[in-house]
Formats: sequence, structure tokens, C-alpha cells
Amino acid sequence: MTSVVNEIIGSADYFVLLIFRVGGLVVTSPIFGRVNIPQMAKICFTAALGYMFFTLFPQTVPITYSTLAGFLLICVSELLLGMALSYVTNIFFALVAFTAGQIIDMQIGFGIVNVYDVQNNMQAPVMGNVLNMMLLIMFFAIDGHHLLIEMVYLTIERMPVGTLILSRNIGFVALDLFIRAFQIGIMMALPILASGLTLEIAFGVLMRAVPQIHMFVIGIPLKMFVGIFVFTATLPVFTSFSTRIFSEMFNGIERMFAVFIGA
Repeated sequence: MTSVVNEIIGSADYFVLLIFRVGGLVVTSPIFGRVNIPQMAKICFTAALGYMFFTLFPQTVPITYSTLAGFLLICVSELLLGMALSYVTNIFFALVAFTAGQIIDMQIGFGIVNVYDVQNNMQAPVMGNVLNMMLLIMFFAIDGHHLLIEMVYLTIERMPVGTLILSRNIGFVALDLFIRAFQIGIMMALPILASGLTLEIAFGVLMRAVPQIHMFVIGIPLKMFVGIFVFTATLPVFTSFSTRIFSEMFNGIERMFAVFIGA
């Protein structure tokens, strides 16, 4: 135990920077940084990962800084790298689920019903909350949490701690990933959109043929029933489509990381 403490104290600045890089991902990630996880558990997990990477990647190059302010700037840059990787996971979880969920809710008549999302501290669509939970289950099923830790490992391997240089292209990459996640969310809602459009056309033809029918009485329950039926029928397709979502997410993390290393 004494040797471990002495080892950390001997490279305290390097260890602190490792903690900032790992903590940027852990604290803001929708996987490791969920609100219902105790803060002490997050701190211990961050410290454990930091020490693991500290032993795997011993300091070889001294970290150069002349003042405390300079060291704090390096800490901020390391924190931003972890947060940038977490940003990609956040948009692919939240935006995909909530975009698809909002469209589905509007189509089946749940648009005025929302549930409280503890993670994002906001009102979320009912179906969006369901899709978000399913994405989390599928993410753990494919060991995605291990892949996230592996991503941190690769960042330290390819870009040693303390050598980070921010690029002005990071904003363009973040915007492109945001648009891509939004497109995937719309693609997830397309079956419900198609069924809703088909029902609207059928209702229009029926109202022209039988004007006495009260479509508000018949149409709303029917749209709800058809929408839930189509949503349930497409769940197996969604589980297989989730692998594509995660593939896009990890490709986005690679692109975000490539901006930092200037690739």
C-alpha cells in the first residue's frame, strides 16, 4: 500500500490528469454517470479506472507547465476530451430515443402525455422513455460499457496525457454527429409514421364515402391501437437496428477522437 501511495505521489500531476480524462467520460456519460448512481460510487470508479490506466501507461514524458494556471488549463483540456467522448454517447442515447419517441407519441395520440426523465431532468415522451430503456439494455447486452472503457484506453495509448491540442474542427464534427443521430431517430419512427399516414388516407376516403361517421370518436382510438400494435410488432426489428445505432455511436467517438489527434 505504501509503495502505491509513493508511486502516485511521485507522479501526482500525471495521475491527476488521468483522473480528469477518465472523469470527463464517467461523470457525464449516460452509462456511468446516471443520476441514480451515488456520487461516491462515481468517484471510486473514476479513481479505480485512473489507477488502472496509471499502471498500464506509466509516465514517460514529463508534463511541461510553468505556473498553476498552466496546469489547470491542461486539466481542463483533459476533461474536455472525456466530455467530448461522452457527448457522442449522450446524443445517440437521448436524441435517438427522444426524437423517435416524440414522433411516435404524436402519431398514436400520446403527445400530451409525458413522463419525468430523472437522468436529463426534463419531461420526456412515453415511447421515448421506453426506447431509451431498451437502448440501455441492448448496450449492456453487447458489452458496450467495456467498449467505452476501451475507447479511453485507446485515447491514452494514441495521445499521451498532457499532449492534447484542441482543434477548431470539433464543432463541425459535433454538429455532424448531432444531425446523424437525429436522422437515425427519424428512421426508427418511420414504421409508425407510415401506419399513421395510411390511416389518415383511409379516414379521408371513409369520410368522403360516409359523411355521417364521427371520425374523432373512431379515429383517435383506432390510431392508438394501430400505433401500439405496429410499435410492438417492430420491436424485434428495433433490437437488431440498435446494433447499427451503437456502430454509428462508436464510429462517432472515433471521429471525435480523430479531431483531437489531428488525423
